[in-house]
Amino acid sequence: MTSSTHPPEPTADELAGLRDLVAAAKTVIVGFDGPLCRLYDPLTARTAADSLTALLAEHGVPAGDVPGRTPLALLRSLTLGALDDDPALSTALDELLTGSEVAATLTARPSPYADNLVRTWSAVGTRLAVATGHSADAVHAYLAGRGLTACFGPHVYGRTDGLTHLGHDAPPRALAALGADPAEALVLGSTPEDLRAARDAGAPFLGYARDLPAYDRLRAAGAPLVTGTLEPVRQAVWELNLPRR
Repeated sequence: MTSSTHPPEPTADELAGLRDLVAAAKTVIVGFDGPLCRLYDPLTARTAADSLTALLAEHGVPAGDVPGRTPLALLRSLTLGALDDDPALSTALDELLTGSEVAATLTARPSPYADNLVRTWSAVGTRLAVATGHSADAVHAYLAGRGLTACFGPHVYGRTDGLTHLGHDAPPRALAALGADPAEALVLGSTPEDLRAARDAGAPFLGYARDLPAYDRLRAAGAPLVTGTLEPVRQAVWELNLPRR
């Protein structure tokens, strides 16, 4: 990836702020597509989005064509309240989306340093949970494939009530289930929706952006700290937990 498409390197002040967030976090709520992996490649994303668009069209619900948009982002762009009068369509969309997400885990690519970061956090006793608008079934399948299930245990919080919630309620549910103080937690997310959910939960937020457009979206949404690499996060976790002499 060229420098023109990659997020800027963290400044010294940003690295210090990142370390402060890591040092204060007793509980970490991690997003799925982004912080942990790239769930879809361009082809599988387009195929899944086209299937959702076709189903919506059959029911007279328009969905604008935005190249590169993930299936979940497509559904988030809709006025989902319009589906309240058609529960059969809502159920069919949820089933189609879940199927595509579970299938995508077979080819999902881990985000650089993500596996090591999760294992390091788990090893030093930080409580971990996944909070996402994606299907919990897809998350469990991905974690099992990467050997990360034990790091999170049962604490995977995906979308609930069909398409009523597309991840907005997941971080608060995770924090409540863990009995965590939001002020002593950290939400590691990659979208403006993740940022809003963290704010709603009262938890600090660290943005992860794998490319410049994602970085710009998070900054525009008001994320105070965004990193284009998880390596300094992993490094901070490791250094902050070195034995003291």
